[in-house]
Formats: sequence, structure tokens, C-alpha cells
Amino acid sequence: MRINARNILVVDDEKEVRDLLKEFLEEKEFTVSLAEDGVKAMESIQKNLPGLIIIDLLLPGEHGINLAKTIKEKYFIPSILISSIYHREELDPIMEEYFIEAFLEKPLDLNLLLEKINAIIAKYE
Repeated sequence: MRINARNILVVDDEKEVRDLLKEFLEEKEFTVSLAEDGVKAMESIQKNLPGLIIIDLLLPGEHGINLAKTIKEKYFIPSILISSIYHREELDPIMEEYFIEAFLEKPLDLNLLLEKINAIIAKYE
């Protein structure tokens, strides 16, 4: 199955965050799928393989780091982690170990997010 780099999956348990990112990214001509937890994310990936995944770290059921690890092991899809409680320094070892492309703290700077997305797409094209 070919990955479409402009197809993004947003995994966040906060509906407001999912809706904000969907609206913003669709304005930038991305196709956006949404999931509120790890189970729904894996179902979405199996139906429509995204080119990039944005994962909140605090998800119900499964921690976002575990989800990112599973996705990298099974599909090696580029990922951006987001969080309101974790900081970059805490995540550097994990990001290195699991080849996570980027991390952004909430509240999100949407322009910085777009820069990260475009850099990742350019890297993998």
C-alpha cells in the first residue's frame, strides 16, 4: 500500500484539539483523519495508511509513547508527538530510540507545526 504524504492522522483525546488541527491542516490542503485513542488510531491506520501521524502523549487506555512505538515497529510512519505536560528534554531519549521525528508542546504553535510537517514530508519524499 502506497503512503500518501499529505494524509495525516491526528490522535488526541481532546475533541477541540482534533477539530482545530483538522480545520487548520485541511486549509493547507492535507487530508486529515481523526482518532481519540490508540485503538481507534490503529483501526484508522489499517483502513487508510497515513503519511504522518500527530500523537498526543496522554491518551486514554494506551500512552502515546507506546502507540508511537507500535506504529513505528509495524509501519514506520513518521510521527510528531504533542503534549501539554511533557517537555522536549524528557522525551529526547525516547524520540531517539523510536525514531520520532518531532515533538511540540501544547498549546501548539500551528505555524511551527506546519513547518515540522513540511520538513518531514520533504525528508521522506
